[in-house]
Amino acid sequence: MRYWFQFRKLFFSMLQIRMRTLSIATGLLVLTSSVLMPILEPEQFPRVYDGLWWTVVTLATVGYGDTFPKSDLGRLWGILLIVGGVGLFTLFIGRLYEMLVERQERRKNGDLDYTKHGGGHVVVIGWSGRARITIKNILKTEPSTDVVLIDDRLATAPLDEHNFLFIRGIPSKDKTLHRARVAEAREILIFADESLKVENPYNADARTAFILTSVERIAGNVRTTLEVVLEENLANFTKIASDTHFKISDQSFAEQMYSGPKRKAADR
Repeated sequence: MRYWFQFRKLFFSMLQIRMRTLSIATGLLVLTSSVLMPILEPEQFPRVYDGLWWTVVTLATVGYGDTFPKSDLGRLWGILLIVGGVGLFTLFIGRLYEMLVERQERRKNGDLDYTKHGGGHVVVIGWSGRARITIKNILKTEPSTDVVLIDDRLATAPLDEHNFLFIRGIPSKDKTLHRARVAEAREILIFADESLKVENPYNADARTAFILTSVERIAGNVRTTLEVVLEENLANFTKIASDTHFKISDQSFAEQMYSGPKRKAADR
């Protein structure tokens, strides 16, 4: 029983090994075995590729049996590879799968950052019915354009598209805006808070103005278009950013919000 508890302790401690360490150890094991087999048995494994094939088949426990060691040294290495290597390889595959699942979960929960360099993406701030229409239109008409949504009220990503990324965070915070690389974006669209538009339109515009202040400080050179609920507040917005494009919230707002690359070039 004592040995069983020691084995369990060793097993669970191995599960805590970093993926980087596992990758290096697995890579070195595969490389060593691939090079070693042609040295131990040149007739059975004339090329390093043959050694690589046998090593991967053995570690994956497939066991085709088309190539196998015949000498004592070759079989001894095979025993060591099976006893120690199969467990390491299995642990590596398990951790790799775990990382992929974890990344997908983080993407769904809005915990990933936009990491592509070079810009060209569109940043949408604030989720609403009109934001959804706008994002859908962008993804449909420009399949190669990445869309990054920033929102602090959604629990999970509202869309599942390969070129759509949801970032959960407060839009007025610098850290959140940097996560979306707003300074490198092609265009920024700011939508008014949908619940505040009904309850208190003045507060909706005040929240939008607060977000615009942060956006202008970080990405003042990026074309920015925002939704204004009350037309009487336009004068206040122009004092914050005179070159920003303002759209009054109405029935045709969703179609007018996004300019697209052609219109942006014309504006220049």
